[in-house]
Amino acid sequence: MSIKTVFEARKHNPQFNTSYPLSPCDWIDYRVPAPLSFAQDKALSFYIHIPFCKQLCLFCEYTRMVCTDVQLQTHYLEVLANDIAQFKKGHPGMELQGFDLGGGTPTALSQDNFSRLMDVYDEAVEGLTLANDYEPSIEATFNTLTPEKLQRMAHSGIRRLSLGVQSADVGVLSSQHRENVAQEVMAKWMNEAYRAGLEKINIDLMYGLKGQGEATIARDLHAIAQLMPQQITLYELRTNMLAHKDVPAKEQLYHAYRRYYEAFIALGYHAQFGQNTFSLCKTDLGVSSYLRARMVHGASYKGFGLSAQSMSKEGIAYNCGKNSSQLSAFIRQDTYAEADVYQLPQTQLAAKYIAISGYFGSFSLAKVLAVNDSEWQRRVHEALTFCLNEGLVCISGGGERVQITEKGFRYYGAVLSLFYLGT
Repeated sequence: MSIKTVFEARKHNPQFNTSYPLSPCDWIDYRVPAPLSFAQDKALSFYIHIPFCKQLCLFCEYTRMVCTDVQLQTHYLEVLANDIAQFKKGHPGMELQGFDLGGGTPTALSQDNFSRLMDVYDEAVEGLTLANDYEPSIEATFNTLTPEKLQRMAHSGIRRLSLGVQSADVGVLSSQHRENVAQEVMAKWMNEAYRAGLEKINIDLMYGLKGQGEATIARDLHAIAQLMPQQITLYELRTNMLAHKDVPAKEQLYHAYRRYYEAFIALGYHAQFGQNTFSLCKTDLGVSSYLRARMVHGASYKGFGLSAQSMSKEGIAYNCGKNSSQLSAFIRQDTYAEADVYQLPQTQLAAKYIAISGYFGSFSLAKVLAVNDSEWQRRVHEALTFCLNEGLVCISGGGERVQITEKGFRYYGAVLSLFYLGT
C-alpha cells in the first residue's frame, strides 16, 4: 500500500490526533512488573496530579472527582509527599527542568490543604538543582481562587498560573456542566494574581465543543482582547483511545482554529500556525518549562499522584487509578505507585514523542532520526519525502524541526502518524 493511500485512509479519522498508542493493547508485549527505571536520566521534570474538582466537566478525560472530604484531601497530600520523598531518595543528584501541578483542579483543595500542597512542592524541590529556564506552573479555575491561595503560590516561587476558561459563552459552558465566570470577575482575579507576585497567566480555551460557532468564538475573542493574558493555550476537543466523543469534522475544526489563530495574531500574540500555545512575548513558547521540555525536546518526567504518567529513556508508566471509576478506594491507599509499566524500544518512545509534539505543531528531526533502527529511519525518510512533496510539512529551525504547514494542519494527526505507524 502506498504512503499516499495510507494518508488518504487516515486523514478523516478522529482517532489520529495526539493520542498514542491508539489502543491500550498495543503495548501489551512491552509490559513489565518492575518500576520504571530512570537510571539513564540525570535531568527530568516533576508533575503532581490533584484529582479533585469543584464540578465535573463533560469534556474532561483526566482522572478527577468531586471531593469535599477535607481529611481525604489531607491523606492524599501526605501520600504524595511520601512518594516524592522516596523517589528523591532513590535518585540523588537530579536536575529539575520543570514542575507542573495539575489535575483536576489543585485550587479546589481547602485553604489549609492547598497550603499543604505548597509545602509538598517546597519539599519536592528542596536540595535539587534547578535548570536555568525552570518555571513551575499550577492549574486553577477562577471560581476556586482566594487571595490566600495566590499569595501561597507566590511564596513558594510558582511563576505561572494556568486558568481554565474553555469558553466565554454561557450556553457552551452549561452544556459541559461548567460554571460561567463573568469577565469582570476574571479581570479581578488576574489583577489579584499579579499583585500577589505571579509573573505569567495562561488562559485555556477549547474548540470543538457542542454549541460553538461564529458567535461563541466572537465572545471568546472579545474576552481575550479585554483580559490579554501573557499566554493562551487553545485546545481542540479530541477523542482518545478510550473515549470516542462526537467530535466535529476535521474541516470544521480547522476553520475554528484558523479563526482563533488569526485573531490572536492580530492582538499581538506569537505562534506558528498549527501550534496550540500563544504568547505575547516572541521568544516565549507559551508553555511552562515542564511542557517545553516534554513537548519540544521529548525530555523525561516523573508523575506523582493517581493515574499520573511518567516517561524515562527506558519506557513509560502510569500510576494506579488510571481509567478507574473507584477513585475513592485508590485515594485511601498508602502509595500511588506505578501500576502499568512499559519497557519500550526506542522506536516506540520516539513515536510517543512525535504524537505529543503534535500539540506544538512540530518535532525535532534530529531526535527522531537518532533512533538506531534501519526500518524506523526508512519510514521517517519516506514519510518526510511524501509530506514535503505534498506541502503537508516544512523544515524549520535551521533544518532541525519538522513543522506542520497550514495545509497539513487540516489532517495533522494523519500526517504525524505516517512517521511512526507502518504503511
